[in-house]
Amino acid sequence: MYLLNGSSIKACPGVLKVLQNASKQERVVNGVHKCAAILENDPDAVMLCILPQPSEDADVTINIEQTLIKAHCWENGIRVLKVDCCKKLEMLVLDNTQPTNHSLNSDFSCVLVLFPKVEASDSPDAEKEWKMIDDFFKKMLMHGVPHWHVIELPG
Repeated sequence: MYLLNGSSIKACPGVLKVLQNASKQERVVNGVHKCAAILENDPDAVMLCILPQPSEDADVTINIEQTLIKAHCWENGIRVLKVDCCKKLEMLVLDNTQPTNHSLNSDFSCVLVLFPKVEASDSPDAEKEWKMIDDFFKKMLMHGVPHWHVIELPG
């Protein structure tokens, strides 16, 4: 497991790689409204939902929105990953080494990673991505880490 000081858990490199690959392939959707629309209309297209821990001074509506999104994801069998920081998540998704992807807006209070397109979903890479995410969640369960535990992102 990826433990720090016995209480903080780091995201495994595999999950980070999945997020970065999905971003490069434009399979990342961010922003509460865009994410909610996809979750409502096509939940089977979603591989992973990432929700950053709201800051102390965040608007109370963010907590309510995230609670509703988590519930919808769990009802539809979508994995939910809580992470420690919105800015770190934004940096991972935008990857400063590439030009800003204008299809992404500045709202990173919810991020969805979509499965590869149907024709690509049978590829070994798509299976490998899903396995990395699945393995991470299985390891968390095996080590008694609750699903609501906040995962520390690098940066």
